Amino acid sequence: MAHTAVFLMNLGGPRSLAEVEPYLYELFSDPLLISAPFGPFRPLLAKLISKLRASSSAEKYALIGGRSPLVEGTEAQARALEAALGPGYSCHLAMRCGHPSTELGVKEALRRGADRAVALPLYPQWANATTLSSLIELRRCWPRDLPLAEICTWHDHHGYLDASAAALREVLAEVPAALREQALVVFSAHGLPMSQVKKGDPYPGYVEISSRETARRAGVASWQITYQSKVGPARWLGPDTVQFLEANAAGRAVVTVPIAFVSEHLETLYDMDILARAASEKAGAALYRRVPALGTRPDFIAALADLVHRGMAGQGMAAEGQSLPPR
Repeated sequence: MAHTAVFLMNLGGPRSLAEVEPYLYELFSDPLLISAPFGPFRPLLAKLISKLRASSSAEKYALIGGRSPLVEGTEAQARALEAALGPGYSCHLAMRCGHPSTELGVKEALRRGADRAVALPLYPQWANATTLSSLIELRRCWPRDLPLAEICTWHDHHGYLDASAAALREVLAEVPAALREQALVVFSAHGLPMSQVKKGDPYPGYVEISSRETARRAGVASWQITYQSKVGPARWLGPDTVQFLEANAAGRAVVTVPIAFVSEHLETLYDMDILARAASEKAGAALYRRVPALGTRPDFIAALADLVHRGMAGQGMAAEGQSLPPR
């Protein structure tokens, strides 16, 4: 019987404060994250940036429990997806940075007898710095003589959008009726430098589709896309989530949606639960609620299982103009 390994790919995160600096070093060593032509000096630049940012990053992680919960959250998703897929499948973590690495995930899959694989990036919307980077790393590690099906983007997958809309409806139902009609629904996604957008990265267009279709399915007529987690002085996608809320939250119920995040981690627990909440309260919002990441919701796990089946059938969802070269 064929054995299919499904690789759940994400950026990863430090499992303790001691892992913050090594995690940052690995992150900033990726040429798809810092695209300037630093060549042989890239490791030195990554070392400098990671040292400069380690202290402030550690302070943020300390505020959310001293670690990123992304790895354990992805482990829970892997267990749920493996149960949904049934016999003949095994699910493995493949983190782009930190532990467990993509290489470790591949070794584990091969030990369990996998003879083919499906790449399942846990980034709904393709971006070169996330999806492409993870796919390139998996291609490097997976044996070239074994089949590998690649799911590139699933920003418009019906099951994902239905799960996203259901999660939004559930939170909106908690908003008092008097505030619900004028609620400020904000879809917050991780930012991207404009330099990458100008090179043709389709990410912002995909975020637009995911947000619009989630809002439509949830019955939300008025909504806004914002971007968060900016790094460095360069111009990034906007408007910035915090700045938008400071200017627009007064007197309204604010409901934020982590449209680009399917697991809880620093970007949800710090950027949204702490910074975005503080901005809303500073502006005089009537209340603040954040839609949880989709995690192991049964409807979301069913959507991931459908993506895997589509990938195995050769119907994997590709990012326009962003396909990888043949293996």
